[in-house]
Parts: sequence; structure tokens; C-alpha cells
Amino acid sequence: MPIDQWLTKRIAFINALKAPTESQRMLVELAGIAEPTKQESRDLDALVKLEKLNERAEEAKVAALKVVAERKEAARKARTRQLIELGGIVEMLDFPVDRGTLCGALLWALDQAKADPSALKQLKTRGDTFIADREAANKSSGSNGGQVADERLPENVAG
Repeated sequence: MPIDQWLTKRIAFINALKAPTESQRMLVELAGIAEPTKQESRDLDALVKLEKLNERAEEAKVAALKVVAERKEAARKARTRQLIELGGIVEMLDFPVDRGTLCGALLWALDQAKADPSALKQLKTRGDTFIADREAANKSSGSNGGQVADERLPENVAG
């Protein structure tokens, strides 16, 4: 875009601002001079360069803010997906949908893992096996309702 066209658009933009900077006000003032002196022309050129730099900086700032917003949105979506998957596991097990019961079961599992470090590995193996069996059964039956394992709780918790 030619400098005159850019300058005309930028002056319109600056005039629309509620609080233009001092350099922006000076740019508008110098651009309005019909026959500027050599010094005024040099000053105008310097202010045009500054304004173009400020414009590019603002564009870069907007782009950076967009990247930050996109990353936050991606993190939010990942967290939401994780929460939905965990809720799906609770539903898949027909586990009581009571926060206290669920919290107690998780605390019990943590206590077991602290007492016996291999317990966490055993729980993971059991869970992975249950999920794999469930998925295989769902694929073969074509439905979502089949029960795969009767033993859902550890032996000392099953009633």
C-alpha cells in the first residue's frame, strides 16, 4: 500500500482514538501541513516509521494473544476430555454415583498403594484388563450393555 494511502488510513484511525499518544498527535499535525519544511518532512517520516513499527507490534501482540488463548483452550478441552473419560469409567463399572463412596474407594486404593507399592501396578493391570475385555466384548456384540467381569472390587472389599 502506498505511503499516502497508508498515512490517510492511519490518520483516520488515530483520529478515531479516544486517547492517541503524543507521537500520534504529532503525526496527524505534521501530516496536515500543506507545505512542510525539510525538518518537518524528516520528522513526519520518523513518526510514520514509528507508527508502522507500533502497528506491526500491535499485530504481533494480537497474534501472541491468539496463540495463548488457543493453548488455554486446548488445555481446557484436554482436561474436559479427561474428566469425561473418568466419568465414563465410573459409569462403565456401574459404580455408585456418590461422591463420598467414590472418594473413599480412591482413598482406599491410595492407602493400599502406600502400604504395598505393587498394589498400584496390580490395580492398573486389573483395570487395563477389564477395559480391554469390555471393549472386545462391545466390538464382538455390537452393543454397549454387556457385562464382562463380575469381580470389580478387590476381594477384601467385595461384600
